[in-house]
Amino acid sequence: SGESSDEEKKQQYRTVSDSSSEWGKAAAQQAERLKPSLWKRLIEFSTPGNLSVVAGWLIIFALMMYIQSLSQEIKPFDPYEIMGLDYGATPKQVKSAYRKLSLQYHPDKNPDPKAATYFAEFITKAYTALTDEVAKENMEKYGHPDGPQAYTVGIALPAFLFENGKMAPVVLALTVGLGILLPLGLAVCYLMSSSKYTSSNVMTTTIGNYNYLIKPMMTLQRVPEVLVYAGEYLARPVPHSQSAAVLKLASSLRRHYPEVDTKSDGAKKFFERRPSSIVRAHLLLLAQTCREGATVPQPLIQDFHYVLKSSPKLLEELMKVAIRPRSPFGYGFYRPAIGVLEMCQSITQAVSLSVRKQSDKGNTGDAGMASLLQLPHVDTDVTKKLARKKIRGLADLMALSKDERHKALETSGFTTGAVNDLDATLSTVPLISMQVSCKTEGEEDGAIMEGDLVSCKVRVRLNRFGCKEAGGGEGTPPAFAPFYPFPRGETWWIILADVSQNALMAAQKVELEEREYRPLTNQPLALEPKQPSNKANSVKQPKAVQDAKEPSAGAEREESAAQEAGDSETMGDEQELSFKFQAPPPAVYNLSVILVSDFWIGCDKKVHFKLKVGKRTRAEREGRGQALVTTGGPVGSDSEVEDEDDYDSGADEIEDYDSEEEYGTEESGSESDGDGKPVKKKL
Repeated sequence: SGESSDEEKKQQYRTVSDSSSEWGKAAAQQAERLKPSLWKRLIEFSTPGNLSVVAGWLIIFALMMYIQSLSQEIKPFDPYEIMGLDYGATPKQVKSAYRKLSLQYHPDKNPDPKAATYFAEFITKAYTALTDEVAKENMEKYGHPDGPQAYTVGIALPAFLFENGKMAPVVLALTVGLGILLPLGLAVCYLMSSSKYTSSNVMTTTIGNYNYLIKPMMTLQRVPEVLVYAGEYLARPVPHSQSAAVLKLASSLRRHYPEVDTKSDGAKKFFERRPSSIVRAHLLLLAQTCREGATVPQPLIQDFHYVLKSSPKLLEELMKVAIRPRSPFGYGFYRPAIGVLEMCQSITQAVSLSVRKQSDKGNTGDAGMASLLQLPHVDTDVTKKLARKKIRGLADLMALSKDERHKALETSGFTTGAVNDLDATLSTVPLISMQVSCKTEGEEDGAIMEGDLVSCKVRVRLNRFGCKEAGGGEGTPPAFAPFYPFPRGETWWIILADVSQNALMAAQKVELEEREYRPLTNQPLALEPKQPSNKANSVKQPKAVQDAKEPSAGAEREESAAQEAGDSETMGDEQELSFKFQAPPPAVYNLSVILVSDFWIGCDKKVHFKLKVGKRTRAEREGRGQALVTTGGPVGSDSEVEDEDDYDSGADEIEDYDSEEEYGTEESGSESDGDGKPVKKKL
């Protein structure tokens, strides 16, 4: 079902009620491109691969028809049919038929050479087969009066090649060249070209550049500088005819990105210290994020589409580089991973990086003004008007009732059609509920010691805002991003990280399945009451890391209290995700499980929990003692991790990020253990 729903998640045709704004114009063009028609379907089908398949089937069909025609021409030897007799004819009837055919085909009666040939090869043999005993026996055994027939197989070649006997060397050379050297050369070329690409069809040069350029503290603002150093972009040189177009594009972007101004102090670093193909790709990416795609000069349109179409694949490879385990603890980089996903969001929704830098401020799950800019007909002027009404992000807008939302939008300058467009997009916004539990496999007491392989299970429920407003149900229109010119669906990444230490412990790409919407109450889930101790008939509940349950980080703020692992079934028919990680050194850690979309801005989901890792002693190596995992109070609250740097926070302080520690700065948080003694946590 996951594969069958991939196409349903991609953008599809949707009507646009108001096409007067910048979003409306782009949406109308996108809707026209996505509008189904027979001609467009034929164009989409007419790819080189599909055409090759069709041509191959046509050739096979033609060969089958040709073979069928040959089979009709080549008939088996049937003496009765040749003589014009019925099966079981008497010898007298055979002789009578032979006389009649002799009068018609005998060379003395008919001078035509073809008649003589037919008489000798068919009529005479048929008469012999019906009158001679030996011929009858051969006919019964081998189907031919002359006995078994020899079959020869050969290659049909033109006769002129062998007329004078001097063409044999040419035939030999053609045979060796076409039969041996040509396939061998094609195989060598294929192997040489395939060695330049990975299994995901990305150049190995790209992976090498990303591994070299990525830094532990790289955030969203730095991602484009690394992304554009892909081998795919380097392999597309800039012709001299595009030089003026590149400068013109830079001039149109300087009001959004001052660093691309040719007269600024940073122009030398941006233009002169990098190859021209990298500069072009960087400018085209920036043009997409600030919605200047319509102003891209005509000579750069083809490159613009290539950059946009290849960016999701390259960003995914950059994400894999960011999450790759590194020494000394085998963890990846959290900040670069989040920055890559945010860059993918910005490209899809065409939201400026400078706007995200101003609005995020480490507030995950909302993203402030940037989350509003992905909605129809919303620009910076509209966000200022909405801010006066205390609507500063997507969550604030979705928290209003439908009537209150419509009133706020209309007073901000929205027409009735614009409100309908916004409602249509808002109905597809995802709502996430998530529950997390961690434990060590095979340990009944649930204790987690250093070096243990910890299993983390995440229960996720994906709904849509439209289903919530309707009071239930499932199934909504596909996501719609009009500024991205190619069909694109939403993808999710689940991440386990110690945010304050920039340590990414586990991450994987997941496909979420939609569930029927069920309203959630504001009441926190109560802990399971402790039963009286009775060793005879009681089952010991493990002290695992808490289970946490929340609605959506982008829309709903209800949060639940910590739970024991035995209460992890409270959500119902949610989708279960799981991954494993190695327990860090002994300490108390503030960890977070984060569910991030590469499509939506401000719809990420984060659940916080505390993990206490004990030190393994000799006694514990022989047999585990009591549990050492704490729940640490209510989870899912944004106030629980007060000093963590989320997403882009700290971007202003990392201009010289090369000097940072690999997994964070010298500062490290501390937690309190069960005796009230602070326990340092630093990865």
